[in-house]
Amino acid sequence: MILIWVGYGVLLFGPLVPLSSALVGARLGPNAYGLAVSFLGVGTVLGGLLALRVRPARPLAAGAAAMALYTVLPPCVALDTGLPVLLAGHVLGGGAWAFWSVMWATSVQTHTPPAVLNRVSAYELAGSVSGIALGQILAGPATALASPGRLLLVSAGACLAGCVALFAIPAIRTLGRAAPAGGTPEAPGRPGPAASEATDC
Repeated sequence: MILIWVGYGVLLFGPLVPLSSALVGARLGPNAYGLAVSFLGVGTVLGGLLALRVRPARPLAAGAAAMALYTVLPPCVALDTGLPVLLAGHVLGGGAWAFWSVMWATSVQTHTPPAVLNRVSAYELAGSVSGIALGQILAGPATALASPGRLLLVSAGACLAGCVALFAIPAIRTLGRAAPAGGTPEAPGRPGPAASEATDC
């Protein structure tokens, strides 16, 4: 998971902010980019509320399916779309990201032994933050090799490839929702505590 998210940071989340601000601002004006970010926030609220209501048997698989919807956000910026399509893409992307985030955080909290939970969370956060920072640093120089629009299309491809990778890893795909205390797992294939420590991150 950490390696996939480092890739997302470098190729998707990192470049998205600087490239989007430049492209949307040039095409629709600076106010349009601010509005798009606001709609991204609306999407995260909606995605979080949905995640509170839905309890999938395999949360990481459900989260990976939701992240596939994030793929539509970079093309909405890269292509010559109007403001309504741009805003809709940001709402959908924000909802997808928030739903995944809840599924991931819940899985880490419920499957990782308490003795190593802080360590696992630190590794995950360090990987995510470092990838985003590196992606933002490289976004500017990368425009010398390709236009910002093409780079964002690469970001969309990286998002989809990451979702395929999530589904391809059995430990992620088959991880079941944690049972209540004293209960039994609600889906087959859930790793035991020792395996969770290694695979949930």
